[in-house]
Amino acid sequence: MITPSSGCAGLVLAVALALSGVSGSLPTRDRSLRLPNETYPLGYHLHISSNIHLGNLLFSGNATIDVAIRQSTNEIVLHAKNLSDYQITVRQLTPSGSVDVVDDLTHTYNPQAAFLIIHPRENYQAFEAGQRYRVEILYTAIMRSRPMGLYWMDYVDESTNRTVYVAATQSEPTYARLIFPCYDEPGFKSNFSIRLTHGINHTAISNMPVKDVQHHGELTTTLFEATPPMSTYLVAFVISDFEHISETYRGVTQRIYSSPRSKEKGQSALKNAVRTVAAMEDYFGVSYPLQKLDHIALKKNYGAAMENWGLITFKEGNLLQQDTGDVHKRVKDKITQNHEIAHQWFGNLVSPEWWSYAWMNEGFATYFAYVITDLLYPEDKVMDMFVSDEADRAYSYNSFFDVRPMTSYVETEKEIMAIFDIITYKRAACVIKMFHHAFKQKIFVRGISRFLEKYKYTVANELNLFDYLQAELLEDEHFGQQPWVLRVREIMLSWTHSEWMPIVLVTRNYENDTITFSQRSIHSKSEHWWIPLNFATAQKPCFEETQADLFIPPQTQHSLSLAELNLQLSGRDWLIVNKQQTGFYHVHYDTDNLRAISRQLRHNHTLIHPVNRAALFRDLKPQIEHTELEDIDVVFDMLKYMEFEEDLLPWNQVADTIDFVRRNLFATSSLELFNEFVRQLVTPTFRRLFRDKASGEVPNSDLDAGQAILLMACLADLPECLEYTRTLAKEYIFKRINVTNESEYFAMYDSILCLGVRYLSDKDFYGVIGMMQAADRSSIYYDDLIYSLRCTQSHSHLLYFLELLLGENSTHLILSDPESMMYLSYLYKSNMEARSVIWQYIDRNYKLLCRSPNFVENFNQIAEFVPRQQKPQFVLLRQNIAAYMEVQGLNHTGAALIDIDSGLVGKKMKNTEIFVDKYEQKIHNWLIAEVPQMSAQKEAIYAASLSVGNGSNRPQGLLNAASQVVQKALRSIDRSLYR
Repeated sequence: MITPSSGCAGLVLAVALALSGVSGSLPTRDRSLRLPNETYPLGYHLHISSNIHLGNLLFSGNATIDVAIRQSTNEIVLHAKNLSDYQITVRQLTPSGSVDVVDDLTHTYNPQAAFLIIHPRENYQAFEAGQRYRVEILYTAIMRSRPMGLYWMDYVDESTNRTVYVAATQSEPTYARLIFPCYDEPGFKSNFSIRLTHGINHTAISNMPVKDVQHHGELTTTLFEATPPMSTYLVAFVISDFEHISETYRGVTQRIYSSPRSKEKGQSALKNAVRTVAAMEDYFGVSYPLQKLDHIALKKNYGAAMENWGLITFKEGNLLQQDTGDVHKRVKDKITQNHEIAHQWFGNLVSPEWWSYAWMNEGFATYFAYVITDLLYPEDKVMDMFVSDEADRAYSYNSFFDVRPMTSYVETEKEIMAIFDIITYKRAACVIKMFHHAFKQKIFVRGISRFLEKYKYTVANELNLFDYLQAELLEDEHFGQQPWVLRVREIMLSWTHSEWMPIVLVTRNYENDTITFSQRSIHSKSEHWWIPLNFATAQKPCFEETQADLFIPPQTQHSLSLAELNLQLSGRDWLIVNKQQTGFYHVHYDTDNLRAISRQLRHNHTLIHPVNRAALFRDLKPQIEHTELEDIDVVFDMLKYMEFEEDLLPWNQVADTIDFVRRNLFATSSLELFNEFVRQLVTPTFRRLFRDKASGEVPNSDLDAGQAILLMACLADLPECLEYTRTLAKEYIFKRINVTNESEYFAMYDSILCLGVRYLSDKDFYGVIGMMQAADRSSIYYDDLIYSLRCTQSHSHLLYFLELLLGENSTHLILSDPESMMYLSYLYKSNMEARSVIWQYIDRNYKLLCRSPNFVENFNQIAEFVPRQQKPQFVLLRQNIAAYMEVQGLNHTGAALIDIDSGLVGKKMKNTEIFVDKYEQKIHNWLIAEVPQMSAQKEAIYAASLSVGNGSNRPQGLLNAASQVVQKALRSIDRSLYR
């Protein structure tokens, strides 16, 4: 049944180099983990036989590979892993019929590299350059429970109560070798002819359309058309009893497969898929090359989805949708699906030469999933979601994690897996977005289209891509004259080979009308970039043209006059760099320019693009956190306009700034003034989003910003926010209202529960405790109550809860001992009001707590948050604990109490202390001068909320009464707040 590959027409000579089960150890020598280049696959014929329909996890395979010999060698090296019972036959393929017999072959296995090595028993060059061979390998293996290689899952057919078994594949990045012996590297593309033998009542689907179906007894063999040249990581098939819906458009049939009970939930995904494939074809001018594209919803999948060519696999919840419920999730699911569809071009049609260039797959798929979704559904504002879901994480990654360049060499399986990270997805998407705009969108897309046409069905590296972008730029009338246009490789490499990201410092000289641009890394490491800049000014506030006005070269400073920049600016005019934050860098301005921007925001903030309004606060955030600003008041001047900000995008960035300042002002005399300032800012937006949602609905769109508004309002003790969240929390806790992932406010329910229990009456608090004690400890409901109670602000409630978790009479019915101790440190870190209570509790109960083998570890974590003014009390407590442990002879598995002089004590508070020393008095003075005096009504409400914040136990009706006062006050406030 096996025929020679199309590239090897001629006689098949049965040289029959039978290697039935012969194996040995690898000869002692060093070997790279990369495949050698002496041989190359011309085509695969893969036959997998399975009885998964019976629940049998064993499968057998026949992998027949036509191999070309590029350079004479003594071995053919393939990848294989967790396969067994090899029977290997090698035949030489020749067009003329003459044969030089090669015999006496064996095979060895290198487990470190997962190499199956076919070689002669004696060391000589058995395989000659220019020759072709057919390697046939019979083997067996067992399906895996985890989604790697060929794996299994099951579900219960509700109509028959029967367990149904399903088999599916996950080949990326290095899991094809778990399914069949192969050249399991992306650079070894080949054609695949696949056939699957399975139960007669199951259906098989694969990358390509079905070519033939053969029935034999209780089994069926499904044969598929040969694929175009394709990397092994894209090989896919599924054996199931699933049903499908379908639609054909422009010659491409798309099908949504799911278990029979869920078939109709695929309608939305089908409509989106049809529109998206057509949109991708139109946008890039490159046709989808296959006849079909299947999308299948699986109970288990590796990640949210996998882009296999012609057969995309999804987790059920990311493909199947209801027409009601969380709109934000439905939009995210569209983006996920469109990400995988974009891969049909980026990664499938043109694949990376090696995993070092994984960003060329994932970065392009991530970014253009948003671009195409935005074209199809402009009402969803998905480019705003790109800022919050992709760019924000790409920016923050450089602050908290080990970093690496986008292009990074990897070799081991572990290294290859690790490269699929935020840098490959999100940072790469941001860099691609930057040049999509800097090079003009049409020019960039034309360059990409030419690149795709040139390298389709093959592999490419980053230089191939950059050269096509440069060629397109050279043809442009404007960019073709720019001095940097011949340095596109250098420009792009400065981004793909740098670890960090730049800060552009913009310093205006108001006397001689010059601007100095300087750049530095956000890290101390010396890195420099070619950075595209564009400008908007008070006299030319155009934010829509986002191509580069200027590239600053990788040098420390670059000064230009306003005339050279073609800018007109007076001394009081504002300048904004990086329109719509299309560039992936921070911008820091001089103070006078910030004040000019602040004046514009207060006068008419809509003149500045909302993305740039958000970017101003994103760029200020690291300066605030690292106390780099000399004039902190300029930040508060800028914040004042937020009272009138109706676009939710800036609120996401402002929320981070407000939360940071609030935490640092805790326990200072400025905190309550600051909270009043925040209430003044957030009240109009909170009312607009939540006040009229009497049924408990949360806004469907802009969910992240909606949640940020909720947190800001409630953490600033806005009474109407406290009432809103308390009502929803009590409905869930006491009425057990079921909250599913289809709920309109499911995604923010953790926040609602936390905020809703901040201020509870004694009756409600003890009611929550009772519900928790009666609940099933393995239930999500139980976890929700434990999670929410950490947020209470009442000192007496906190002490009671601690006693319940850790006290003398605790039998650990709430949490186990390790969990309780972990909860203690978690509570300390997350609830600032609880910190003094926890120290009080430890001081009174350390003799009891020391009995736990987990106490010392968690005590040491808490010690890192000791403020300097409390260090004397901490030292005394630590001495008492140490003395008691010594007397009692307590040994806690080697854990030692934190050394007072280690530098770890109070380590996590040092930045706060620096912030307070430098800024608190200035902030206090600004708040005193700028925050209007509260009305009598506001003072009454404010005092009521503060009484609980100080730990008192007020009656349940107080918040209700306060809310009534608020509602009355709201009706009397000038509606101009809502302009």
